[in-house]
Amino acid sequence: MKYFPERYDEIKSLNSVEKILSNINSNSEKSYSLTMKRSNKFLRGYTEKKFFKVISAEVPLGVLCVFEGQLFQKEHETIIKLNSKFHRTFRILLYVWGILPVFAIIINCFQIGAIALALLLPIAMFYTIIYFIIKFYFKKSYKNGIKDLKMVINE
Repeated sequence: MKYFPERYDEIKSLNSVEKILSNINSNSEKSYSLTMKRSNKFLRGYTEKKFFKVISAEVPLGVLCVFEGQLFQKEHETIIKLNSKFHRTFRILLYVWGILPVFAIIINCFQIGAIALALLLPIAMFYTIIYFIIKFYFKKSYKNGIKDLKMVINE
């Protein structure tokens, strides 16, 4: 079980690779940092050769889900192998915030003894609640972002 969600999808389009990349470029605010910012475009990100990396421009949920796509031309259609994952910056922040309570328990064990181990249950409950919150908001971000991405791709 992964703590941070990921999804792998395959999208098919009748448009050519060049047309899809052109649509993504024209409907995206070019950004390599993938940060949250209000925009009149649908997406934020960049494209390279047959690859793109974008987030939804919707504030504030759009930044949680990063879409990475690889495009392949097959006869009369284009296949997009899409990898959607939780934004790396938020993963790092949550790891740091998640480690801090563990250090607090270790320090308390040395100071007051085994009584500090009673904090393990509330911390485990906290991690479980955070896990479900991450899943919920990732799912919302994914649904909004994939809707915009499919619209842009099939334009």
